[in-house]
Amino acid sequence: MDKRIVEKVKFHIKLKRMDDWWYYTGGNCFGLFPPSFYYTHTEEEVRRITDETLERLRSMIKKLES
Repeated sequence: MDKRIVEKVKFHIKLKRMDDWWYYTGGNCFGLFPPSFYYTHTEEEVRRITDETLERLRSMIKKLES
């Protein structure tokens, strides 16, 4: 097996464990995205996706208010 494949699988296992621990400790109540999201996206992507997500949430709230 190629060493790069093994390292990639190990990295994804690490990300899965981080996310599981984050959910287990209640992180989903305090953050928009799990930790693996920040490891797999650039700062610019995180900012853009966060803005898009917050805008969708704001529009949902406005619909519920009216």
